[in-house]
Amino acid sequence: MLSDTNLRYLFAIYSISQTKTVVSSMEVARTLDVTKPSVVRVLESLMRRGLVVKERYGKIYLTDRGAFTVHYYRKILDRILENFPELPFPVDRAQREAAAFAMAAALPDEDFRQKYADVFEQTVCETD
Repeated sequence: MLSDTNLRYLFAIYSISQTKTVVSSMEVARTLDVTKPSVVRVLESLMRRGLVVKERYGKIYLTDRGAFTVHYYRKILDRILENFPELPFPVDRAQREAAAFAMAAALPDEDFRQKYADVFEQTVCETD
């Protein structure tokens, strides 16, 4: 199961990659307003899970699994944000997004695992 922090980092890497040719640790740190050591620590976790690759000179990119994860959770986050309840106190966009990431991370991931297996097992079978 991914944490909300893992998800935020994946989404930041994806977002940066849509506008820049190279994603670096410094760029991720600036985007998320965190320290470079925080980025290094989370990237290590994401690399162990097979979601990102960090090349020797610092270029970071999503693996197929990482891209699949971003697209899968994007739908969930959009649904959560569309249905975010009205509260008796003000909640800004950043707070809503943080709550949506926390909620998405807390959901069971059996559906994700099944869809991932369906997509990538088919790919493996087709290449045989």
